[in-house]
Amino acid sequence: MKYLSKFFILWIVSFLMVGCDKADNSTQNEEFILTVTDVDGNIYNTIKMGNQIWMLENLKTTKYNDGTPITLYTFEEHGNNWGSLNNQEAFYQWASTEDLNNVFDEALPFDYYGAMYNHFAIESGKLAPEGWRIPTEADFRELENFLASEGHAGNEATVLKTETGWLLGFGGGTNLYGFNGLPNGYVSAFGTPTFGQGVCTWATTNLIGDNLLSQRRILVQLFDQNTILFDDAAIQIGAGIRCIKE
Repeated sequence: MKYLSKFFILWIVSFLMVGCDKADNSTQNEEFILTVTDVDGNIYNTIKMGNQIWMLENLKTTKYNDGTPITLYTFEEHGNNWGSLNNQEAFYQWASTEDLNNVFDEALPFDYYGAMYNHFAIESGKLAPEGWRIPTEADFRELENFLASEGHAGNEATVLKTETGWLLGFGGGTNLYGFNGLPNGYVSAFGTPTFGQGVCTWATTNLIGDNLLSQRRILVQLFDQNTILFDDAAIQIGAGIRCIKE
């Protein structure tokens, strides 16, 4: 009977230890299955890349995280005000899903590439869901270094880009981590969607210069090269947003 009692106690202890291990593992892996919901109700999957957690889609919100609507830009209603530094109105528009080169067999959802935001929407500080933020250049540099440490030095853009959806000669990538870098293009200072299917463009929070008239923003681009491009562009240019967890 003593031996049976000891065996029973050992079995209970072992069971509890296994249960604890499972609970610990579950906690450790939560970041791999984390989703985040914006104020519009859009749900984004995420991925852990090194010490960072990134969204796997471009931001789609049409409201600030306090619920305030952002103005939907149309040329018919707003003319050249998209990039106007005098008007200083925050705008968004959906990245163009026109498929003039027949890259896709079927029509794309209107929000396939996510939204594009102008300077004043980006500078609001209220685009990202609570607990998330628009990345800095340093955030993207850290991602680049992580990919290099994984054996992808010189091919960082290639492993971030999607396999399909790119114009012939400009892609695609391997999408090795499922990061889904889509060719959303960018928005010109005049509010025109530009170079969709040819380049992926994300905004950072980094501005160069103190004068609004001469300021430039660091944009991150996946283009026709294997490496990530860091370019300073006029702040009138509109871009997509790929959020990172605080």
